[in-house]
Amino acid sequence: MASVKACLFVSVCVSSLIADTVSLQEILNHASHNAKTLVQKQLDAKIESKNLKSAKSAYYPTLGFVYNGEYNQALDGSSLTSEYVGGLTISSQTRYQSSMAFQLNYDLYNFGATSKQVSIAAAEVDIKKIDWCSEEKKLYEQILEHYASARKATVEKNYTMQMLEVRKKLYEMKKRLYDAGQYSKVDLGDEAISVIGIERDIENAQMQYKDDLIKISQLSYMQLSDDVQLLAMDDDNKDDLTKEYEDTAEAKVLTRRIAQKRDEISMQFRQELPSLSLYSNYYLYSTDPSEYDYTISHINKKSWNVGFAIRYNIFDGFKESSKQERLKLELQHLQEEFYDGKHNYEHETKSKTTRMDELDTLKQKEEHLLEENYKKREMLSRLREEQKVDALTQLNAEYELLQHTLNIQTRKIDAAYERASLNILHRGMDQCSPH
Repeated sequence: MASVKACLFVSVCVSSLIADTVSLQEILNHASHNAKTLVQKQLDAKIESKNLKSAKSAYYPTLGFVYNGEYNQALDGSSLTSEYVGGLTISSQTRYQSSMAFQLNYDLYNFGATSKQVSIAAAEVDIKKIDWCSEEKKLYEQILEHYASARKATVEKNYTMQMLEVRKKLYEMKKRLYDAGQYSKVDLGDEAISVIGIERDIENAQMQYKDDLIKISQLSYMQLSDDVQLLAMDDDNKDDLTKEYEDTAEAKVLTRRIAQKRDEISMQFRQELPSLSLYSNYYLYSTDPSEYDYTISHINKKSWNVGFAIRYNIFDGFKESSKQERLKLELQHLQEEFYDGKHNYEHETKSKTTRMDELDTLKQKEEHLLEENYKKREMLSRLREEQKVDALTQLNAEYELLQHTLNIQTRKIDAAYERASLNILHRGMDQCSPH
């Protein structure tokens, strides 16, 4: 009998203990290793590492091979060998010709534009790695929200079922009083409506619980059965996790984006300056007026050149200047985004801290009220034994006791949720899961 009474005032009865249990931390750990959104972030970092290698390739010379085989026919009957027009060599003989060329190009100096390009690519790799931690943080927040909701639905269902039993007893007693002509039909109808309303609340709690489990399974890739028991959230306040905004993954991403954008502006300016490059070509060629095969088998004439090229764009229709202005505006946008993120972070911290204090105050008041209800129930039990109060009064006291107990349990879940949410908000890079 004592165990039955104990089950009446706890959130989970003994019968539910045989079901599988899982904690919030177990779900979060599983999500960190299995969520496909995080796998995608890892792939993004690997993709950017390949782009970094591509950017570093600019430090090396390029070597290429070209083969040309063509037929040329002079339409005016001229017997001139070739003419030079606008920098192009135009052959005016009718003949077959084949050529092979090995081409070498190397940028000797471009005022550090290549270094800036490599720096930008390296920053993008770092950003994608930090994005993993930021995405994990968002994932944790989503899972936590549904976990807390499922916990509240479980508690609400358990206590509401107990309240339903009390309410049914009240209804049966009032029905007997009505049959005896000592209770009004309107009051009895109100009691019936209360019973139906509680049954509806139980069904809503069950539906909410199942929906939250589905969402948790979807986000974490951990398949949870309908009868799984979600363990209580850690109620400890981990002040050691408190971080400044600059230590969070979101801030570090924006900081690197700002530095990266500054490098883009610097690179854009350097690309407008003159560049010096080295080029060299080694040719093998052959011509014949009638046989194409001969030109392929007799490629033996050789030519080689080497030179330096200085390139400088004097006027491009304001193309480069517009790019500079666009990059500066993008930099300003990132800076404003950083300030806005810090502003929101500080106010979210203040909001959650304030709500935790308010919930703690409300919980203390509820506990005090619950204590008074226990005293009231004990007093009514004694009076009932002395037949000084009726059974309806005693059952109403039991019902109020369940209501206040449910409120306390709900406050505890809300407080645990706010603490866990605050800890996630304050997660710095050192709290990011290994990956």
